Amino acid sequence: MSARAEDADEALARQFVATSDHGLFVMLVERHLPVIRRLLAGLFNGVAEDMEDAEQEILAALYVGISGFRFQSSFRTFLYRLCRNTAIDMLRSKVRERKRVQAAGREALALSANSPEAVFDPDHSLMREESRNALRRALASLGPDERLLVVLKESEGMSVEEIAHALSIPAGTVKSRLHRSREKLARLLGGTI
Repeated sequence: MSARAEDADEALARQFVATSDHGLFVMLVERHLPVIRRLLAGLFNGVAEDMEDAEQEILAALYVGISGFRFQSSFRTFLYRLCRNTAIDMLRSKVRERKRVQAAGREALALSANSPEAVFDPDHSLMREESRNALRRALASLGPDERLLVVLKESEGMSVEEIAHALSIPAGTVKSRLHRSREKLARLLGGTI
């Protein structure tokens, strides 16, 4: 992108921040929409519904978040970072949902293999729900850093090295903190973890 185009982007962005003129926002977005769509096509493997959802999330986030843009980088850099982060958050959410559905399916299959009526057993279902609620309460009582480690490791399936990189701390620190967090969680759950 030329310096002239970057200057035009910055001018439009500054004017929009100052005036909240919807027309300026539309002009700014229209300049970058083709590139946004190409980025989303690559990230979402061309799945139109996912791309459209991501585009709407990005535009909403841009509309709200542009007032926080400090103009220390080009608008284009700001926008692409926003696109990437929003799309990756959506992809992670989809992966978590898919894993949750797969786990529920595996659980149902295992239950049905052991006892055909277990899938429909209201007592079993109630016990599972109570266990989930106890786990939620126990997680909520952990400190934010402890909870983050447990969630990244157990829910997100990240390796110790990935967590260390994401949090910018040594892997050994992750291991020791994760161990302490798990022990605390087990105590909160009465040793059932």
